[in-house]
Amino acid sequence: MRITSVEVMQLQVPLKKTYALSKAYGSLEITEPIVIKVHTDEGIVGYGECEPWPLFTGESVGTTITVLKEIVPAIIGADPCNIWDIHHRMDRVIKGKLQAKGAIDIACYDILGKAKNMPVHQILGGKQREKMPVMWAIGGSTPEESAAEVLAARDAGYQGCMIKVGGGDYKLDAARTIAVREAVGPDFALNVDANQGWDTDTAIRFGKLVEKCDLMYFEQPVKAGDVYGMAKVRRALNMPISADEGVITIEDALHLIKNEAADIFSIKVSKNGGIMRAKEIINLAKAHGIQIFFNSQIEEGIAQAASLQMGATTSNLVAMGHAYFSPKRLEADICTYEDQINVAEGTVSILDKPGLGIELKQDRIDKYLRQKLEIK
Repeated sequence: MRITSVEVMQLQVPLKKTYALSKAYGSLEITEPIVIKVHTDEGIVGYGECEPWPLFTGESVGTTITVLKEIVPAIIGADPCNIWDIHHRMDRVIKGKLQAKGAIDIACYDILGKAKNMPVHQILGGKQREKMPVMWAIGGSTPEESAAEVLAARDAGYQGCMIKVGGGDYKLDAARTIAVREAVGPDFALNVDANQGWDTDTAIRFGKLVEKCDLMYFEQPVKAGDVYGMAKVRRALNMPISADEGVITIEDALHLIKNEAADIFSIKVSKNGGIMRAKEIINLAKAHGIQIFFNSQIEEGIAQAASLQMGATTSNLVAMGHAYFSPKRLEADICTYEDQINVAEGTVSILDKPGLGIELKQDRIDKYLRQKLEIK
């Protein structure tokens, strides 16, 4: 089997509700996924997706499309089922640029599964569970609004919630976190995510104020590259620390491990460059006693399906819901992934159809399409 062409589609999908993040990112009202279709000479088509976000990944929609124009010619004629070779060909063209490479990686795994008539999780070693627990997430708001939103998520069935913090007033974020804990009681899993919003001292001050909230973890309290600051926060607080923006490559993961700077790695298949690269980080984490949280990048169902295939095979998971709810924040899912989410029981079913296990909803892609090109 050989790759013959790649379709690239840039979409703009509105969020149902403005998502207020840290002061490092501001608020989001739309997401701009890039969806690809990798075509082969045997008629099998693989689906991929990435979410370029300049302030998070350092890659924009424009740069990602440019990178795809550069790397796709290197994989035309290649065997999509040889994932290592696909990465080798892309890496010989340009260093890094994991968004574009991750989308191609996902599509090639989809092709491999379809060609072998098996789900990707079987290719990765087999599923360890039939379902994954799903959490919710809230952005910045008042303490009262935060408490009400998380209480509604708990009552709907979600198994945990992430509270976005990292704003200009750490005391307000602490008050929001405390209000949420008081509203939902002691048995509902909570974590907080500062999205690089604070310096080390502010993150510690915040952490001290919420230590009695029994948080599952505190995610990315400081800048991604500040590994020593992460380690300082971890030593100062009585709660696990999670790395997200700080763990993009396996080299990042190794640096965090050597400096004892994190208890948890937040995995995003798009951020980490696809399934193959993400699994390398997961395996390294397991060898060093690091737990895995499957996070999302405000993404559509293709990337979520790829993440779910990995989650099915991973043993070192955090003991709370994972961020497999992303399409629920958007106006619509562009594929059948969302149909697997059962909000009432707070789970998503593992997809067992060949490949990623999803089909596209072309009418929705057409609705949100902003530009399209074919690379041969």
